[in-house]
Amino acid sequence: MKTHVLAIVAILLISIDVFSEGFSFSKSRRVGAQSGLSAQRVIVTGAGGKTGQLVFEQLQASSEFTPVGVVRSEKKAKLLRTKYFATNDQIIIGDICSSDESETAGWMTDAYALVVATSAVPVLKKRSLVKMLAKKFTFQKVGRPEFRWSAPDGFPENVDYKGQLKQFDAAVSAGVKRIVVCSSMGGTQEDNFLNSIGKQEDGSGGDILKWKRKAEQYLVRLKEVSHSIVHPGGLTNKPVPSRKLVVDVNDALLERKKRQIYRGDVAAVMVDQLRKTDNNVFDIVSEEVEGGEEGFDMGAMGEFEKQKEKIYAY
Repeated sequence: MKTHVLAIVAILLISIDVFSEGFSFSKSRRVGAQSGLSAQRVIVTGAGGKTGQLVFEQLQASSEFTPVGVVRSEKKAKLLRTKYFATNDQIIIGDICSSDESETAGWMTDAYALVVATSAVPVLKKRSLVKMLAKKFTFQKVGRPEFRWSAPDGFPENVDYKGQLKQFDAAVSAGVKRIVVCSSMGGTQEDNFLNSIGKQEDGSGGDILKWKRKAEQYLVRLKEVSHSIVHPGGLTNKPVPSRKLVVDVNDALLERKKRQIYRGDVAAVMVDQLRKTDNNVFDIVSEEVEGGEEGFDMGAMGEFEKQKEKIYAY
């Protein structure tokens, strides 16, 4: 019975694994002088998170872009240096939520694009597991585990709405040309269980998908900058050998039995969107190709972009 309950918890944790970058809510500081800037300088906020790291890595390997990662701590900065060979000029230690707009805009000076990989981070309440086990052994309805947010002020309204709006406004002020956002599927479903995570009895503290969607609605109305908003399905840390991209809109992919995608493939899609100029909003998962050539086939993106009738509804 204990194993069964823990398995349920594991599935829920995988489902919310998209929320991978927290905030320290400390005053930001630069590491190194920003010099030698190019037109293809790309700011990656949330670069210390799992998906943000992979975006940074792929940009670092590209000759088209120079990534600059915004991270919340020296520990994360060290990670970018040692694992991805980032220079001091490619790292900014800062807090999206506590910095003011002018400071945030300063990070984006001479940047071509902004990649947003920030999100509120849910943390499992251990005591809720004990309650679940007790109910299981007494044949009561188990329910779901309870969560809190990783920082006192790190709840969705503050991070996924106000924090994102601050980034968008700062990007416009700095003259950034393009914004690419890593969001999440489920935004069209008000009753999606992710909205219940971290919610208090008075109704505050939760609704992460609602706040993300509200931030998206703000971005799509901005005329000064082009955008791509990517809604990945359940994120995995290991890819299958051969896989292809599946693209749709308005959470239609949630009807699929398998609706997962490797983080590195999400990063690849986001980097590819930096090369676009049109506004794009879409959902993505991947599909295993039995006996196919090893790697990730993104051909579906080109086909999707030709289908002008498929528009994400806000």
